[in-house]
Amino acid sequence: MMHHSTDDSEPGGAMPVQQRDDAASSSDSASAVSNHTITITVYHGSSDHHLHVPQHATFGDVKKALVLETGLEATDLKILFRGDEKDDAEQLQAAGVTEGSVLVLVDEPNKGVDHVEPPPVMTEEIAKAIAAVLAVSGEVDELSDRVGALEAAVDGGTIVAVKEFDMTAELLMRQLLKLDGIKADGEARLQRKAEVRRVQKLQEDVDTLKARCYRAKPQL
Repeated sequence: MMHHSTDDSEPGGAMPVQQRDDAASSSDSASAVSNHTITITVYHGSSDHHLHVPQHATFGDVKKALVLETGLEATDLKILFRGDEKDDAEQLQAAGVTEGSVLVLVDEPNKGVDHVEPPPVMTEEIAKAIAAVLAVSGEVDELSDRVGALEAAVDGGTIVAVKEFDMTAELLMRQLLKLDGIKADGEARLQRKAEVRRVQKLQEDVDTLKARCYRAKPQL
């Protein structure tokens, strides 16, 4: 996974986006970040950006941070969440963005050119595919909570039964199979790709937690 950091010396002042290294600079700042920020993932083509952002941040704040990281022009960018393009002034929290949410960054280099491109056609097939991906996304949200509970248990020193890890891994695999069976084009394809990567990340987390729990411990 890619980790990026911002430099407070950048023109225009410090960005509102907190990075992992900055958050860990002191116990006080780490506590502040933990209490007031959320972690989100922004997919851009084959790249992904993991950002710590204030709960009250706007999509425009996220876009500014991504401009610094990608070198792209802000006027060429749009941010999608749950399939909809978001306005720069809209707050993440108001749109339903929470810890672990996935956003999609799309760059349109010709956006600033003085001509009007026809809007993408939303066919019935694409609409159905988007609905199918969103249905899977809801189930993945529940599994994400389950993985979070497993992590809390392992962090607390609880020896979790092997079957709990295995069942969670199996449920995640079922979601991958569902996503693989969705024929998607256009925006639906982007959303499906984002969900696939989110499920894969959760699978990695489950494997890591299982290894941590049973490192030098007998399996139940």
